This record gives sequence, C-alpha cells and structure tokens, in this order.
Amino acid sequence: MPAAALDGFLALYEKYRRGAPMAADWTAIRGPAPDQLPDYDSLPAPDRAQVRQALGKLVVCKLNGGLGTSMGCSGPKSEVVVRGGLSFLDLIVEQICELNGEHATRVPLVLMNSFYTHTATNIEKYRGRLDIETFLQNRFPRLATDSALPLDETRFGDAAWYPPGHGDFYACVHRQGLLDRWLDRGLEILFISNADNLGATVDERILSHMAASGCPFLMEVTPKTAADVKGGALYQAGGRLRLLEVAQVPPEHRDEFGGTQKFKTFNTNNLWINLARLRQSLDREPMDLPVIVNPKTVEGMGVIQLETAMGAAIGNFSGAMGLNVPRSRHLPVKKTNDLLLVQSDLFVLHKGRLSRNPARRLPGLPRITFAPPFTRLDEYQKRIPSPPSLVGLESLELAGDVRFEEGVTLKGRVALAGRGKPLTIPQNAVLEDETRTS
Repeated sequence: MPAAALDGFLALYEKYRRGAPMAADWTAIRGPAPDQLPDYDSLPAPDRAQVRQALGKLVVCKLNGGLGTSMGCSGPKSEVVVRGGLSFLDLIVEQICELNGEHATRVPLVLMNSFYTHTATNIEKYRGRLDIETFLQNRFPRLATDSALPLDETRFGDAAWYPPGHGDFYACVHRQGLLDRWLDRGLEILFISNADNLGATVDERILSHMAASGCPFLMEVTPKTAADVKGGALYQAGGRLRLLEVAQVPPEHRDEFGGTQKFKTFNTNNLWINLARLRQSLDREPMDLPVIVNPKTVEGMGVIQLETAMGAAIGNFSGAMGLNVPRSRHLPVKKTNDLLLVQSDLFVLHKGRLSRNPARRLPGLPRITFAPPFTRLDEYQKRIPSPPSLVGLESLELAGDVRFEEGVTLKGRVALAGRGKPLTIPQNAVLEDETRTS
C-alpha cells in the first residue's frame, strides 16, 4: 500500500479497535432545526443568468466503484443498459452535455472508480463531447473475522482487498491533487452522487443556492417510507448536523430508527460541497468519519471490511444543511426489480433524464418482488426482452420459469409463477388482478 493509504487504513483500524461508536443517549437525539432542513420548494427559482454563472463553477462527480453483483453480473454497474440502449454512464454524460449545450458551459464530469471498475470503465468514447476524467480510490486489506489480521494475498488474490467505502473520496481528491486542480480552474462547487441513482441530476435551483449562499455542505434527504429502513438520518448535536447510520444505533432502538416517527427523512447520498471550505478542512486534518464494520464472506471465510460513509462528513462543517427534496431525486437501481421500474413506461426519458409518466394515476411506484431466476440480470433480460406496461400496476410478483412476449400490460395486483412447466405471457396480453401458476 502507498504510505498515505496505509496511514488512512491504520487510522481506521485504530477506530475499529476502540469500538464502533454507538448513539449512547438515545432520548437526547433530536432532529434538525427547521433552518437546518428546509424544503426544496423554499429555495428561490434562479434566472437563466444565475444558472449559467453557477454552472461555470460546478464539477460533477459520480461514485463509480460498484459492480453489478446484486444483479448477478461482474462488470461495472454503470455499464448496464437502462433505456434505449443507453447505460447509466451514457445517461449521465447525456445529461451534462445537454446542460453544457443549453447554457454554453463546460461542466466537467469526474468518476471515482474502484480497482474493480477502473480498467473496465470505458470513457474514451465520450472524449470530445465533454471534459471527463477518472481517478482510482484506495484499496484496503480485508480482515479475517477471527484474528482481525489481513487476508493473505498469495492465497486470495484480489479478493484480499476491497474499496473502503465512498468516505474515501475526501482523502483521495486531496492527496491526488484533484481538489487543488479544480480550485485552480475556478471551480467552487462539487455535486457528488451514486452513479446508479438515476434521479441524481444537476438541479439548477440547488446549484444556484450553493453559489449564492456559500453553504459549505448540503445533503439531500427525502421523506422516508417503510422500505427505507437502512438509510442514514440527520440529527443535531452541539449545534451541528450529524449523520446517524444504522450501524451506530443500539440494537434495541433499530426498529425505531427504521420507522418514520423519530426520523422522517433519510440520506439520498446526493451531496453538494463548497470546494474551498473542503480544502480548508482537509488542510487542517484528515476528515474525521466514523468507522463502519461491514461483514462479508470470502471463499467461506468470515471477513470484515472497515469502511466510511461520505455523508458523515457533514459533521465536520459548521453551517452545513440538509435539504428535503422530492422523492424523484432518489431513484437508485440496486436490483433487477428496480431496473424493471425505470425501463418501463412508468418513466419518460428526455435529454438523459427520467421523469414520472403523468399517465400514472396511482400514488408512488408499484411494489415489485422478484424471486430466482429473475434476480439475475442475464435471466431477467432473457425472460423480459420488452418491459410490459406498468402504468396501472400496484404490485407484481415473479418467480420460476416465466417469460413475457412483447406488448404485455399489467394492472392492479399480478402474481406469476412458473412451477411445473414454462409460463409464457403472450403478445399484447392484458393481465389485471391475476394470479397464474403453471
């Protein structure tokens, strides 16, 4: 490991040895004050000149370290095709190119890659369309659960290593000189988000607020639902906002943490950061982020990964704020059931951006549950070559040997299972409130 990376790992290891901090006084934890968590609609709408000026100060970074393992594929998730033959990365590039074309600006795009994705991510095809670059985050050694010692690389190869979470971003951009280069170019504002969040587009209202207010750090949060039990939540301590992750919650309070009474919003991991304030902070000392202990298995052996979360940096900035944004800003694709939602007619694609189809009258999105083989991307693509219409769907359950032909429409509550023999849904079929099992 390079010396700087080793220092970062040893600092994280020392935090692990001391024990992951828990939220000790649960009753004293309070939500953000109203001025620390305004609603998106309270931000003033900027005029075209303000937007263009703010775009001239912006750099966009996407977290591109993830593989599509949750969908059963091994390559970079950003290369998975989403709509119209376009991948996550294609859509991100198209969004920024549209902004640059409309406002005559040159907003750059930066990808933070892991050693899993760095060589496999192809950015050469985008050269000439926009300014694009990548950088490689650190890799840390996995630790055996029983001994807390690093795995033997001669035995485990690359599996002995892991990318240490997106909190690694701060050390990487500081030590690799990216932060200084951005500031030298006159860039002042960073927007950073997950590459698989299709709702995380450059928002002109938030950007203009960052440019006008000088806010050092802004985290987008959105109202929590029953499905958002693991998302980090903002609270205040000592006059500053802090991020509480589920790993820091005492076991007896985790149901309350996952509920919607005490914590009504959760972190989307869409962050806006003032670059000058970030450099001031990092020049003083490394970012102080809580350690997250992530248990994994490698070749049947229990291991742990010591990670940090990018959003936890909010506690390092006086004057930081949260912003309660619409749910449309949080549209992550983690599994194949999420992919079906965004590929269907529930969304309309325009200039690289997905928006809700106004033809849907039902509130929210349908609940989709996949069982094998639909949980694997290759099987999903083979069995649903053309996404059915879901505009009138409430819920869908798929399991077993089921296949769809083109032009299918699903409405209400539908459950399909191919148990004994293949179950094929014929071309242009309309299924409404149906349960079918072969």
